Amino acid sequence: MSDIRRYSEANIAYFVTSVSKNRKPIFTKEKSSNLLLLSIEYFKIVLDYKIFAYCILPEHLHFIIQPFGKHDLSYIMKMLKGNFARRLNKINGITGDVWQRGFYDEGIRNDSMLFQKIEYIHYNPIKHKLITDLSQYEYSSYQHYFNSKKQILTIDDMNS
Repeated sequence: MSDIRRYSEANIAYFVTSVSKNRKPIFTKEKSSNLLLLSIEYFKIVLDYKIFAYCILPEHLHFIIQPFGKHDLSYIMKMLKGNFARRLNKINGITGDVWQRGFYDEGIRNDSMLFQKIEYIHYNPIKHKLITDLSQYEYSSYQHYFNSKKQILTIDDMNS
């Protein structure tokens, strides 16, 4: 199998989607969702990136990330997914893959695209028929933007 390199551009945000192995609904339990949020928050400090929006669904994650340190998106995702998988497996007393290989990313080119992607992320729980009211969904940055609820994962200011 050839090693395909991911294109990376400095100082832009990315819309990222990562999916669980075989689309297994690993985020139906509060413990696994909270563990993922704690992992993302920890690596924000260690690997220097900003998070502008996120939503954890039963079998996948969407978020908007902007690397600003020496680490590119591929390295950040490798560390984040690997760390989370090891911890989740340890908690559950199992081994094996947690995530599908790779991830989907799209560079965000302007404010209009950024706001469109944030809206897409926030409406995902409704799209997947998990809720009917966005304020009901705990694992989304919607709560940060519209309900001022304190969350595990700190959402960064888009203007800084």
